[in-house]
Amino acid sequence: MTRRFLAAIGFALALAPAALADPFKVNVDQTVTLKLARAANSVVIGNATVADVAVHDSNTLLIPGKAFGSTNLIVLDRGGNKIYENMLDVGGEAPHSLTIVRGTGTYTYACSDKCRGTPMVGDAPSHFEEVMNTVKGKAGAAKGE
Repeated sequence: MTRRFLAAIGFALALAPAALADPFKVNVDQTVTLKLARAANSVVIGNATVADVAVHDSNTLLIPGKAFGSTNLIVLDRGGNKIYENMLDVGGEAPHSLTIVRGTGTYTYACSDKCRGTPMVGDAPSHFEEVMNTVKGKAGAAKGE
C-alpha cells in the first residue's frame, strides 16, 4: 500500500503544472542555456522585450535577458505537445557592476580594475545616451570612420 501511495505521489508530481516550478532566472545582458528532454519544434516567448530565445539545436535553447521583468516561455514538440513551460524572471546585475541612485535617476557602471559607465535599461536618459555615444564612437573608430 505504501509503495503504491508513494508511486502515485511521484506520478502526480511529475504531471504537476510548470507554473508550480521555480521561475527560470536570467540576468539582463546575460545569456543562459536551457537543455530540453526532447526535440523542440516551436518556441514561444510571451514578451520579447523582456527576453529572447535562440534555438542552438533541437534540444538546446539560448535565452538572453533583455530588460527587467517577467514573461513566460513555452516549448512544443512536432506534435504540439508541451515539452517545457515556465516563467522567466529577468533581473539582477552582473557580479562586477555598480548602480548608483541619485534622486530619481540610476547610473550603472561595469567594474574591474576601475568602474566605467555601461548602458543599462532603466538608467537616467542622459547617462545612457552619454555611454552609448562613447560605445558608438569606439565602434566607429574601429571601423576607421
